[in-house]
Amino acid sequence: MRIHLGALVAVVGLIAIGSAQDEGGLKKRAPKAPVVVSSAPVTRAEAQATFARLNGLFKTVLHQTVSPMQVQGSLNGSITRSEVIAEFARIHKALQPAFTLTPRPLKVDLGRLIFDKPSERPQLIKLVEGGFVGNYSRLATGSVITLSVHEFGDAVGYFFSRIGECTHVPSSKWTPYLHG
Repeated sequence: MRIHLGALVAVVGLIAIGSAQDEGGLKKRAPKAPVVVSSAPVTRAEAQATFARLNGLFKTVLHQTVSPMQVQGSLNGSITRSEVIAEFARIHKALQPAFTLTPRPLKVDLGRLIFDKPSERPQLIKLVEGGFVGNYSRLATGSVITLSVHEFGDAVGYFFSRIGECTHVPSSKWTPYLHG
């Protein structure tokens, strides 16, 4: 018995349309809020809210509690690169007991790294060596003290993905480079 692809697609389409309908017609979705592009730097309040969401995920997924971010100065002020680096270092240190994988240290281009404070030098080098901060990212090599929304989101995403890599053992069934 042969089934024609066109007939199969039509049946699946009808099922999909039928399941999306209710008594009053098609389901209506709530209107989406418009995305506003802002070139303003990230405020401490926005960063604190972001790190609070991350801490909730760490508690739920990793069963590790990380103390909330301690804000220095006004919540309406812009967060600096130094504050983000210090927060990343603090979270990294708190989550280290949950690490199941220790990645090989990456090569650090020390000539390109820019430090706002001398005390952040060892923190930033350790984060870059571990792959938690990009070697040539704005957080590591930027000359501007504040971060835009895009740069902050990029840094948080990069950091969070590396935390995920270090805390979860990959399955040899689904990871090709573990097949041998």
